[in-house]
Amino acid sequence: MIFVDNKSRVPIYEQIKEQIVMLVNTGIYKPGDRLPSIRNLSNQLNINVNTIKHSYAQLETEGVINSVQGKGVFIAENPLENERIVKGVLDDLDRMVRSAMARGVSKEQIKDLIDRIYETGENYDKC
Repeated sequence: MIFVDNKSRVPIYEQIKEQIVMLVNTGIYKPGDRLPSIRNLSNQLNINVNTIKHSYAQLETEGVINSVQGKGVFIAENPLENERIVKGVLDDLDRMVRSAMARGVSKEQIKDLIDRIYETGENYDKC
């Protein structure tokens, strides 16, 4: 279910984190579901264990997952109602929009991109 795009500019730990949040958001992972262990996911994706640890640590800090010593990592209750997640995303979006404005990207171009992403799920590169 989780994959890594080695050609992406997005760091691998961020890709994993975003995909887990997306899997929760789409209902594939539900509160209480167990995530793959750090070691298993590391082997599955063929990436360093520390990268997975970093992703899981951030997700736990944001309240998306809970670690239970000796039992595993589980999706938290109401993980997407966590205000820290929404605020973090909006902060990131704010920085990106301001950067785009500084580089001459118009409001219409930004709106068109957002509409296209929400309607088709496609990346800018694929449009």
